[in-house]
This record gives sequence, C-alpha cells and structure tokens, in this order.
Amino acid sequence: MSTTRRTRTRLGAAGLATGLLAGLSACGGSDGTDSGRSPDGDVVVTAGATSGPATVVGADGGVVVAERRHFGADSPWNERVDGAAVDPASDKLILRAQVREGVVEDVASVRVQTATITDPIYINTEAWTVPVVAGGDPTAVVCRQSQCGDGDDEITLDIPDDIHPDPRYDGWFTVFDTTESVAYDLWRARREDDGSISYHYMKRWDLDGPGFSDPQEVSARGSGLPLFAGLIRPGELEAGLIEHALAISLPGPAQNVFVQPASSTDGNGSADSLPEGARIRLRADVVPERPRDPVTGKLIPLSDQQRRMADAIVLALRTYGAIVVDRAEVPTLYAQRDVTSGLIDGNELQGLDLTDFEVVELGERYRYPPAQGSDDSGLVTSRSSRTQTTIEEQR
Repeated sequence: MSTTRRTRTRLGAAGLATGLLAGLSACGGSDGTDSGRSPDGDVVVTAGATSGPATVVGADGGVVVAERRHFGADSPWNERVDGAAVDPASDKLILRAQVREGVVEDVASVRVQTATITDPIYINTEAWTVPVVAGGDPTAVVCRQSQCGDGDDEITLDIPDDIHPDPRYDGWFTVFDTTESVAYDLWRARREDDGSISYHYMKRWDLDGPGFSDPQEVSARGSGLPLFAGLIRPGELEAGLIEHALAISLPGPAQNVFVQPASSTDGNGSADSLPEGARIRLRADVVPERPRDPVTGKLIPLSDQQRRMADAIVLALRTYGAIVVDRAEVPTLYAQRDVTSGLIDGNELQGLDLTDFEVVELGERYRYPPAQGSDDSGLVTSRSSRTQTTIEEQR
C-alpha cells in the first residue's frame, strides 16, 4: 500500500503506475520528503500541443523515449468510462472503501480496530511512488531469494547509474527495455555497493499487451497490476492532457476479493468493500472545491501552473477514471518520481474526496486465494459464497 508525503506513516503493501520513459525515477508514498534525486538540472521535459509526444532526457544526454500510451488500444488502462454504467452499490462501496481495518493485539485479546478516513485526494510525487528508468549503463539485476517471479538468477539491463530504488518505500523500481518493448517491475529493489540492482520479486510486462494478468497471478503490487500503470507523467502535465486511467490506492479496499483487471489483492477492508481492480470515476456534477490543508483547514495557494495541471488530472478522472491498485492511508494518486515534483506539489486535489466519485459497474468477483465455491481462477460461482451473498443482500 502507499500513503501520503506529509507526516503520515505507511501501513504496508506494494506499488505501481502507468507507462513512462527515459532516465526517469519514482517511488511510493508515506512521509518521506527526499526519496531520490531532485529534478533540478537532472532531466529536461519537453512537451506541447503542437510539438509531438513529450520526451524525457537524462542529464547525461542518454536514451530519449517518447511518452505514449502503453498497452493495447483495448486495455482497461486506455478505455474511456465517461459513458459507462454506474454500479448499483456505488455509494455503499465508496463509503466502505474509506474504512481502514487493522488488528490490535494486547496481552488479553486480539481485536479488529477500524478507522474511517475522510481525507482528501493526495498525489505522491516522491515518497511511495514509482521510479521508471530507461537507458544508461549495462547493470546486473540480481534476485536476493530463491523465487524471483519472472527474473532469472541474474540478468543485465540498461539502467542509469544515478537513479536508485528507495528501500524505504518497498523498493519499487521499473526498468524499460526499449529494444524489446517490455518493462520490468521490481519489488524490494536496492542499489548494491558494486552498482548492481538486487530485488525480491520481478514481473515482466509486454508494453503492447493488455496491461493486466489472469486471475491469481501476482506482481510487484498487491493487486497484481503493473507498478508503472496509471502514473501521472511529466509530459502529460506539461501538455495538460492525460489519456489513460490513473492508479489510485484507498484506505480500505476489500480483503480476499478482487475484480479484473486486478489479479490478486492485498486489501485490508471488509469483504464487501470496494475491491482492488475496481474503477472509480469523478462524478460529472462535481465541481472541485479550492484545496484546503486537511490539518489546518486553510486554503492552499496554487500557482497558475498547478491549477492548469490539476485541471488535466480532474479531466482524466472524469473521462478515464482511476483503477484501484493498492491500499494506502489516504486516497492516493501516483505521479512519476523525481520528474513531477517540480511541476506539482501533491496537494492540488485536496478539494476532492472519495465521496465525489462513483463506481463504474463491477465485473465478476474473484477470491484471493481461491476458496470453496470457486473454480481455479477464484471466480465466485456460488451464491452461497459469504462474500457474494453479503454484497448482493446489501445492494
């Protein structure tokens, strides 16, 4: 899961975001304020409505990769949902997704403690978001354990030597191999003294594929989705146009239940909460309020640039919506690390909260891991399943 950059602490999970480019970096989202390099003097972002796709150039003049839509045209990440049907249980699902559950142990008992989180939307730009890199020097990428996902014992990828995964934030790290149009998501990655990158888990993604996996497949994120899918990218902010769904984490996504495009879940909310893989959309009748600091209640001053870029994010949330990819202390969107913090601060959408959204009609529910009443995929096939029955009754 991921959380915000202020003074909030992370509760645990994994990480992701949408396709990016050259010489870039981004990590998770708790209360760290200095995760990775500063964008000042390190990258140059060029964008414009008439100048073609935005590009990111490493400080050493390395590989240039155009920002583009990743995955196939029919991928959920590229699907507009401004005309899609609303789920009949939308209001209840949104309210349940605000309730975070945790287990409290003491000498006498073990109990579940809940907290309703009404904080507004935050955008991670440094801590708890994803670094995405391409180009650079041939670098050994080595697994630190026996089961490595899609990784071999050791592979070599081109990685800039000045961009590092941050172990404080689950060591999220995405490496693009532009020669093969694939991306590698790493979990618990870190830079070793010899310059290599080590990790605990690797997931390989086809950049021309669907952008998700079959049910019960895992990834570097708890939901099984790509780390880099749904990221807010620098060129998009500069151009004022985001043409894909965003990734969002919520306080209380459903435990043990997911819908596609998720393929697993690390949800910690009630079983009848909004599942990971669900898509939410900013309601058409919502006019975002001026952002206020959730602690002090004071208005947050925004520059003209911040307002323009916030408008682009709001339009994407209305048009493409956001896919639930993880859990977080507060509702959290993800911007690419290091190269977006000079463009936005993360508090531009503090005038919106989860109740301003609606749930796009959900597909089939799957249990993770599979249970009685499910096929091998975990598809809930029996109305006697506790989760399915509870959801249908409460509709």
